[in-house]
Amino acid sequence: MSKVGKKPINILDEVSIKKIDENEYEITGQKGTMLFQLPQNFNLEIEDKILKIFPQEINKKTKPLWGTLKRILENKIIGVSQGFEKVLILEGLGYAVEVKDKKMFCKIGFSHPVQIEIPEGIDVEVKQEKGKAFIYIRGIHKEKIGNFAAQLRKIKPADRYHLKGFRYLNEIIKTKPVKKAAK
Repeated sequence: MSKVGKKPINILDEVSIKKIDENEYEITGQKGTMLFQLPQNFNLEIEDKILKIFPQEINKKTKPLWGTLKRILENKIIGVSQGFEKVLILEGLGYAVEVKDKKMFCKIGFSHPVQIEIPEGIDVEVKQEKGKAFIYIRGIHKEKIGNFAAQLRKIKPADRYHLKGFRYLNEIIKTKPVKKAAK
């Protein structure tokens, strides 16, 4: 039995869940609307703002999916009511980021500025400070936000010597001392 899947989900007051088809549900909140496709082997039950998901029968296929589906549904409920946010820091002398028309332009030490297309449903805000740029990635899709943040970080990850490049806000990178020339 799934320990995560068994636990019920509390539906917030501003969130409503409607059944569209036999296995398709629409989750609506103040931030937006999302669809949830329920596999055929599972049932969804809503009573007094408490949602329960459970399989019709427990076997090798449904047991691992149970907890995963519960977390996906919980993230969709949180996404439409509160939203999600990831914060990246771009550090380095001369490094800069700017957002124009759903595109990001990054000057990160290459011979040309790197242009990145911002996916649909994601808002990006940049705040520049002396030597740093804070990049706020916001939206209702947790998976899209995480993938876009990882895609940005992959372009120029922070190095271990000077911490130049992209890193997450609370990411701890063990720095190495810079080698000194022998005299």
